[in-house]
Parts: sequence; C-alpha cells; structure tokens
Amino acid sequence: MAYQSSFGDGSSDYEKYIRTQELYKLQKSPDQWANEEELLFQVVHQAMELWLKVVIQHVDQSVAWIQGGNLHEATRFLNRCAEILKWLAESLEFPRSMAPWDYHKIRMGLGKGSGQESPTYKALHKAVPPVLAAFEALLAARGVTVDQIHQDRAAHQELYDLTWAMHQFDQELQHWKYRHFHVVKRIIGDAVTSLKGVPASSLEKTTHEAQFPELWAVINRTTNAYNEKYRPKGGAYQ
Repeated sequence: MAYQSSFGDGSSDYEKYIRTQELYKLQKSPDQWANEEELLFQVVHQAMELWLKVVIQHVDQSVAWIQGGNLHEATRFLNRCAEILKWLAESLEFPRSMAPWDYHKIRMGLGKGSGQESPTYKALHKAVPPVLAAFEALLAARGVTVDQIHQDRAAHQELYDLTWAMHQFDQELQHWKYRHFHVVKRIIGDAVTSLKGVPASSLEKTTHEAQFPELWAVINRTTNAYNEKYRPKGGAYQ
C-alpha cells in the first residue's frame, strides 16, 4: 500500500491560511520512516511543540492581565492552559501503545536527542515564574494573603478564582510530566540511560516539582485552620 504524505493542492483559502502544504512537509516521507509507527511519533511531538507555544503565549498574556488588574481574563487563560496540558497528557496514550522494540527503531534516528531539549518545554518553565511574581505583587497591593482568600472565599471570589486557576495549571503540568515519565518507563524503562547518558529515572523527580508551592502549602494550612476553629476537641464528631 502506498501511503500519502501530502493532501490537496494548497489552493483553497483554508489551505493557504493553515499552510497545509508546508505543514505536511514537516514530517518524514514514507520512504524515510524507520517503521510504520514513526509518523505517529513525529506528529505527536510536533503537535506538543505547537500546543506548548500556545500555552506560553497564554501564560505571558495572563501575566500582563494580572499586572493590569484584568483578573477574569487572566483566570480564563490560565484555566485554558490547564486544559491544554491535560489534553497533552492524554495524547501520550498514543505513543504509549507502541511496542518497545518498534520504538527503538525510531529512537536511533534521534541521535542524542531528548524531550528535555524541547525549546518550548524550557521556555514554559521560564514563563511561569513571572505569573507568581505578578500574583504576589497583586496580593501585596490589595493587602490580602492566600490564607485569607481560602478562608473567606466569598469576600475574595475574583482572587480565589485566579488562585484556583494557577493551582489547576500547576497540577496539570505535574500530571503531564508524570504521564510522560510513565511512557518512558513503559517503552524504554526506568533503569536505563538516555541517549545522552542521563538516567531515565531522573524524569521522575520532575513530576513532583510544583511551580506554585505556596498554593499547595496553603491547602494544608486551610485544613488546620478549619479544624482548629470547628473540629470538636478530641478529634471526633458526635
């Protein structure tokens, strides 16, 4: 069976806008594939680069909106970022279904390449700290703490929604890393080294790296504050 590597002729307005002819040329042609799985592998990773480009743009825009006091829009974009990261984690199900032996045929074509070299992956982690800086500056300007926001949500609903969007973003980013590590564990193994000689197990450490650690810590403090105020002495409800 002859596999197509391009579709259409690029003449329609839709094709011109999406630049389909250029897009199709970004993947290897069938005669260059290591096996029938390679198109999937390449497209999944190319798509991730594009989606992360969107996330970075959304994160940068959210910072500008927080600084400008437009918290509704910042919250909306950060929630969308969380949804994109959630979808990217789900999309890892496709390469996860590859047989390890088949994957290694593709892997040899990566040279010493590694997903940790992804330019958007690196850029995303540089784009996130300004969100926290803008958020902290906002709280300082309004004279409110994250503890107060959680303990009196009704009085700080807009700030609470922003806080929760940041929390969701952080959660989905960690989840995506967790899913990626388990794809590596499933297909390559976690007791081997990468093509650069780095232990595959090192990826596991990144799955627990919170971008907004204070937003996780405040949940513990909120529980303790509630228990202190409302939980019956002795620790049991009657």
